[in-house]
Amino acid sequence: MVASRFIRIVVIGAMLPLAVSAQQSIPDLTTASLEDLFSMEVTSVSRHQEELRKTPAAVYVITQEDIHRSGVTDVAELFRMVPGIQVAQIESSIWAVSARGFNAEYSTKLLIIVDGRTVYDPTFSGVYWRLQNFVLEDIERIEVIRGPGATMWGANAVNGVISITTKRVADTQGGLLVADAGTGRPAEGSFRFGGSLGSKALFRVFSRQTTRSSLTDGSGASGGDSWNMTDGGFRVDWNPSKTDSVTVESSTYRGVIGRNQPKLVSLSPLTYEVGGLSSNTGGHILARWNHSFANSSELTFQTYYDKSHTSGFDHDDIHTFDFDLQYSFKIGSRNDVMLGFGTRHYRDDFHNDLFLSLTPSRESIGITSGFVQDEITLARNQLYLTVGTKAEHSSFSGDNVQPALHLAWLPAARQSVWASVSRSVRTSSRAERGVSANVGSFQAGPLLGLANVYGQEANRSEGLNAYEAGYRYQANSKLWLDVASFFNVYDHLSTTEQGATFFQPEPVPHVVAPVYFGNGMKGKTYGAEVAANYKVTSLLSLKGSYSLLRLALHGYNGTVVSENAEGQSPRHQIYIGSFLSLPRSFQLSGHAYFVGSLPTFPTPAYTRIDLNLGWKALEHVELNLVGQNLLGSHMEFGTQGSPSNVVKRSMYGKATWRF
Repeated sequence: MVASRFIRIVVIGAMLPLAVSAQQSIPDLTTASLEDLFSMEVTSVSRHQEELRKTPAAVYVITQEDIHRSGVTDVAELFRMVPGIQVAQIESSIWAVSARGFNAEYSTKLLIIVDGRTVYDPTFSGVYWRLQNFVLEDIERIEVIRGPGATMWGANAVNGVISITTKRVADTQGGLLVADAGTGRPAEGSFRFGGSLGSKALFRVFSRQTTRSSLTDGSGASGGDSWNMTDGGFRVDWNPSKTDSVTVESSTYRGVIGRNQPKLVSLSPLTYEVGGLSSNTGGHILARWNHSFANSSELTFQTYYDKSHTSGFDHDDIHTFDFDLQYSFKIGSRNDVMLGFGTRHYRDDFHNDLFLSLTPSRESIGITSGFVQDEITLARNQLYLTVGTKAEHSSFSGDNVQPALHLAWLPAARQSVWASVSRSVRTSSRAERGVSANVGSFQAGPLLGLANVYGQEANRSEGLNAYEAGYRYQANSKLWLDVASFFNVYDHLSTTEQGATFFQPEPVPHVVAPVYFGNGMKGKTYGAEVAANYKVTSLLSLKGSYSLLRLALHGYNGTVVSENAEGQSPRHQIYIGSFLSLPRSFQLSGHAYFVGSLPTFPTPAYTRIDLNLGWKALEHVELNLVGQNLLGSHMEFGTQGSPSNVVKRSMYGKATWRF
């Protein structure tokens, strides 16, 4: 079955451009050579620049050219092309994104970094992708690490780290205006303008408007999940001297989304209302200073403040203050050492009601951390050993130590082999330790019955011991191959377990059938990921990947009801992308995806085809026609045993003007 779908994807995604490639005569000068890919520098694994071939981790880099050719306008959609990453759209503004399994709306084991700022939510342990509403043209690159990154980035970087880096202000001078409209998107767009502030400072201001219509549920009725989002902000880059650089950035947002989920509002009489509209407002300000010393050492200081406010379906305020100091230096010619210290403070205020509440309703959490890492050159240009550890203390969840050992071997100029062993943890969330959430009602004889989920204060951190290995090979100037494998051993995984029914006299007499958060599960996951790039001609290039994931999860006591986590992530995933330069400044990109079934919900396997036709109409104007889900509508995920909304076939047009 998988083989037949793979053949179908290759035929549709690759042969379409091949059929017309013989007519071409204009090379695509924007495509980087595979030699450049092998020597590309990444920063997320070790928090300093190093060549990809020396990086002892499974890393995939999404470049600005990948973003441009993808045709997508939402950052979460970009990760479909990354091996080992699971992406599923649940509603028009909600995605489940995870690395190497355990996919969910709140993917607890994946850490997201934006220009050095963590956007991981401590209340429910996850990321609200609708709030990451970037001007995609301003993203320089996205580095996706599959596997633990806890030694550098701390708790919650368990199964992966996604680091989004925006462009330097110097690379975004002048103006940019983007507008698009089509199926399910009445009108949306972006604006950006960059200029100078004297001779040593540059600035840019930006804004983005996103507007989406509601999807439909499985019966064809409206999903009630429309989405409207407005973002705006600025960034200033200042170089007061040759050895100093300063960045200050800030952004704000306001969004309104529809929710079709029933919400308990009264017990007497029993009344549920549709969630209706929910709003998100907030913003952040960040400052970073970098100083380079004469002895090649470097000091970086960064601080930021972030505030978010949610009202409507639920109601909360979260304030985050973060301070981070990092120092790198050399000891002799063989040791590159990095030290770091950081502190973060969360403060939240949650408005409790019958549907959803937290105990206590207000909480302050302090996290202090420090790390040390040493990259040791065992044999110059051939063998590198990296050892490091991070220690954290949280006033909420206690102490954690997360060590790692990495080895990189370069047996030849175009080959590299790496292996790693590491420990990482995922701290329990506010919800897991103190939530009370109503998920349904029933009749218990003459009494009302409620089904509720409760957190427990004794909930502890999840743990992972990870074993990874990989191989990179650049066969020639046309073919690049990257293989990664992993074996993960988890302990004290978060679960929901059925408790004994009890009587509750307030606010009206009723019976409660409780489900409690706990740590009743352990297990192993293993798999492999293969990615390849092939430059067929100067006009046509192909790229693709295959991911295999297996999970074997078990309850400590045999009473766990959430072992269905095994069926929330696809076992097989395939991606094929093709990029073709056409005459008269046209370009055609095709993307084909196969995603395996999700037995938990159940959601069947599906194949998705996207096409993006671009035309550079004038020197500074580009037009695009994009088709998504061209094989037809489908469901990609589910919630509480039910499928999610239907992801539709869509078409839209896009115009980009640079001035």
